[in-house]
Amino acid sequence: MVLESFLTPSDARRNSWSLFFVGLIYTSIAILLSLIVFPGQASIFSIFLTTLATSPLFFLLMKDEESITINFENQSIPVFRNHLNIISVFFFLFLGYTVAFSLWFSFLPDNMLTTVFSEQMTEINTIRSSITGNLTFNEGLFMIIAQNNLRVLFFVLLFSFVYGAGAVIILCWNASVLGTTVGLFIRDKMTQTPNDIAIYLASLPYGLGQYMFHGVFEIIAYFMISLAGGILSAAIVRKRYKSSNFLKLIKNTTVLVAGAILLILIAAFIEVSI
Repeated sequence: MVLESFLTPSDARRNSWSLFFVGLIYTSIAILLSLIVFPGQASIFSIFLTTLATSPLFFLLMKDEESITINFENQSIPVFRNHLNIISVFFFLFLGYTVAFSLWFSFLPDNMLTTVFSEQMTEINTIRSSITGNLTFNEGLFMIIAQNNLRVLFFVLLFSFVYGAGAVIILCWNASVLGTTVGLFIRDKMTQTPNDIAIYLASLPYGLGQYMFHGVFEIIAYFMISLAGGILSAAIVRKRYKSSNFLKLIKNTTVLVAGAILLILIAAFIEVSI
């Protein structure tokens, strides 16, 4: 397809920052098409179409990463460092998704917001209601947030393992929820000072910043777990379990999973204490 030809895996690795624009473009096209073709279900179809556009690149990257992992001989280099470039690709792609959803939420007319962002608004209200009354750090709030994020982590691992590129849909969904949250912040600022362009321009980075302070740990954790599931999925599909290096691949993915769980717990602690 046309979107699939925009960027090859090697291009993505060399210029990971370009994935920000890819995420921005893919998401914007998906939202426009959803409004035109599926206006009643635009909230879900925008996620689906964004995922559809991204999945081929994600699948190819996982195949490459699996080959690199199983053939890599230098055990002295930390696992995280081995995969740093691919995590950078995921990060910029996720950031592009998030900014796109934020901008669309900020500029769409009020009557369209309930169509394009209905499911995201429901999710945000559910999250807010689950932590109502827990405004200071306590074990209960920490457990609520940690359990919720660990559940998401599990589904990212499951989707990436079973469907290969299936984790993209969960990453895109989380980007849409974060983008909606930032968009709410921006619209609130725009309402307070409707004619101040400077306030608006500052609202996007400020809105992203206040959620990314703890969110960056969550995002990297989701990337690491999707990488682990994707690598393992690609290895099994290609029958790498017959290789003498398969145990090395298992150890590699186990480290990624353990690191992802640790980052989720750190993110939960920061979220409830700062």
